[in-house]
Amino acid sequence: MDVGGGAMPRAGYGEWDEEDLADWVDERPSRRVRRKKPSWLRVILMSVCSIAGLAYLALQLEPARRPAERAKAVPSSVLVAPAPAWKPVPTSPAPYALAGAPGPIATEARQHTNGAREDTLVLGRFGDFRYAQVSLVQGQPETAGSFYIDIVRRAARAGLAVAHQGQGRSVGTKFGTLEAAPLTLAAKGEQACQAFRFADAETEFSFQGWLCGSSAPDDAQLACFIDGLTLAGGSSPSLKAVFAKAERSRTEACGPVARTASVSVKPPARP
Repeated sequence: MDVGGGAMPRAGYGEWDEEDLADWVDERPSRRVRRKKPSWLRVILMSVCSIAGLAYLALQLEPARRPAERAKAVPSSVLVAPAPAWKPVPTSPAPYALAGAPGPIATEARQHTNGAREDTLVLGRFGDFRYAQVSLVQGQPETAGSFYIDIVRRAARAGLAVAHQGQGRSVGTKFGTLEAAPLTLAAKGEQACQAFRFADAETEFSFQGWLCGSSAPDDAQLACFIDGLTLAGGSSPSLKAVFAKAERSRTEACGPVARTASVSVKPPARP
């Protein structure tokens, strides 16, 4: 080594040449510059976050906007109940009467929207020794249900319940053959009755109801009670024709005495 000369010794990297050192110095700044540049993945993530933020903000504002929009879009509705099918009508003049009735008969009438008319005759009160109700209809107001259902509806309108209805059978009357069945009506107590129903589709005339007593009336009493139905004033020509035909079909079994006995109030004799 020459220590006397003016040149200082080259420290460090004797094995490196000038070109290697220059390359090393040039590469380091260039790598720093590339690291500072944002990558494509970072751009995508930032875009996704921005979109998600906008979507979240829109969802937060939407519920506050919807009630006002719905209030404007949906009009207020008004519920209107349908008109009743039956409407009460005056009972005078009464078109029907009951021959041999021992006391006054309560009547009520109503008319269906299609023009059918129903008149109800009530003899006595529930629990009396002779209590009866019969509803006579001119026209076809509605489709008839089963015998049992029709009687249950009638009883409910009278404030009664059907505790029992027995097997149906046929009973001959001046109007023709009708349906009949033993019936037990109930309120605070119970009463034995006979339920009945008749309908003639050709003449559009029908009736139904019950006849009650201290015991269930028999078929003869029921037939004579039905035969006691007559016309009063103010009847239509078609109804007069129905009753005129019925009178020609009357049997001798139900004369005036028998018809009166079928509706008379006769308390049982005391011992």
